[in-house]
Amino acid sequence: MLIAIVAFLVSILMGIGVGGGGLFIIFLTECMNFSQIVAQGTNLVFFVLAGASALILHIRKRKLNIWQILIMSSLGILGSLIFSHLANILDPSIPRKALGVLLVLSGIITIFSLFKEKNLRK
Repeated sequence: MLIAIVAFLVSILMGIGVGGGGLFIIFLTECMNFSQIVAQGTNLVFFVLAGASALILHIRKRKLNIWQILIMSSLGILGSLIFSHLANILDPSIPRKALGVLLVLSGIITIFSLFKEKNLRK
């Protein structure tokens, strides 16, 4: 039951652009004892399903550029194949550390962009 509640809350955060995926991975690894690779794969499936529901809404509103979708999908598939292969080769602690670094950098960038935006409004 707890994981369903967390999944629901993470989906809300992802929907408003907070970066719920990183929070979901932290929850899965620290609270549910998933390995880093399994947690990232679970997050990827979760993100694809959330993206598919958003895609349906965009199709209804007809706000899609097919060429952009094809290019981004192709590069996403290629990147997924390359990095999933690397994740299987590397020491399991490396993806965990890389995710931590990315989350910290993302937080720093967000904070600085908020300060910059606030200063531009003045």
